[in-house]
Formats: sequence, structure tokens, C-alpha cells
Amino acid sequence: MQSEKNEKPLLGADNNALIALLAINLVGYVMLGLIKVVFYLESLPLPQFYAQILNPFVLDPNWLQHPWSLFTYNWIHDGFWVLFANMIWLTVFCNALQSKGANKHIFPIYFYSGLLGALVFIVTGSNQPLLGAGVSVTGIVIASVAMIPTYKLLTNLAGGIPIWLLGIVFVVLEGYSLLAESLANNIAIVIGGLFGLIYILLLKKGKDLGKWMHQLLHLVNNSLTPKS
Repeated sequence: MQSEKNEKPLLGADNNALIALLAINLVGYVMLGLIKVVFYLESLPLPQFYAQILNPFVLDPNWLQHPWSLFTYNWIHDGFWVLFANMIWLTVFCNALQSKGANKHIFPIYFYSGLLGALVFIVTGSNQPLLGAGVSVTGIVIASVAMIPTYKLLTNLAGGIPIWLLGIVFVVLEGYSLLAESLANNIAIVIGGLFGLIYILLLKKGKDLGKWMHQLLHLVNNSLTPKS
């Protein structure tokens, strides 16, 4: 999932962090959808699906009963359009990071932003559940703008669209959607974005918070490589 090289990974490369993130989110959504269909075909009540299948992976006030939800909530979606929007933003901003040789930093930012957002959500004591990639995607967006503010997308269209402008569009749309969310959800999103900024600021000072992840993956890859 990570690359120590600076060039942009190929679309089908096994070190393409963007493709890995998209795959996990999409596979999770499809699997939950298929299970929901099974519940429907078996005439099982929908609340049973949420109680037994979905809720254990969603961050909620009962998270101590399923502590792994700290790490799974930001991979779980229960609505197509929320998933679609998150994956579009993820693709756009991760692609920008990859174009500047930051592929290996994508997963650490996604992971840390989601985890810190979850911890803040718990501290605030919200009664509403937290799920979806929104917190982590916000971290990716802010990190991209902080790292390469002058980078342009669609350069063949009127000189291109600067990524900082797209970041503002994201913040405005995200802010509007959060009007219907709880204060805890809003704070979690803000913390996710703030961590994206902190990660890049530290990286520019030579402090790589994702270094242990890179080393761990390198170790795993070496252990799985057939010995000649």
C-alpha cells in the first residue's frame, strides 16, 4: 500500500494507496449491501441487520462493547451518495498527492485522521453514531492543500483548477452537510482536517509520523517474499 519511490504509482500497482483505500471502502459497502439483501429475502427485520451486522462496526456510545469500531467506522457507509461523494473527493486529492510523490503518506493520514476523530468523538459523549470516511477524507483534503497549494488539476481547461480552490469548495460543502449533524460529529471532522495539516507541517520538518507503518509494511513484504 505504500511506496518508497517518489514517482506516481501505476493504477494497478499493488503499492497504490488510493486504489487500496477505494477497494476497502467499496468492498465493505457491497458486502453490507449483500447481507442486507439476504435479510430482506429471508424476511428478517431490518433493525436486526443494524443491530447484529452494521452497528458493531460503527462508532457509537456503546463502543466499549465493540472497541474495534475505533478503527472500522471510517470504512463503513450506509448510504450510496455519501459513499460516492467521499470516494470522489478521496480520488481527487489522493491523486494530487500521488502526483507529487506522496503516495506512501496517504494511508497514514487516512488512518491517523480517522483515529483522532474517533477519540474526540468519544470524549464529547455524543449520542449519535459516527460512520463513513468523512473524517479521514477531510484529513486527506487539508493535507493535500497544505502540501501542494499551487498544484492544478485539469490543466487543459482554462489553465487548470488550483487545488486550494477545490479545497475551499470541499470545506463549504462539508460545512453545509454538517449542519444536520451533531456537535461531536462536527468536531471529529474538524480534528480530522487539523491532523492532515499537522502531518504535513511535521513532514516538512523531517518528522514522518507514518514511518513505522512504512517499516512494518516493508517487513511484512519481505517476510512474504519467496526465498530463492
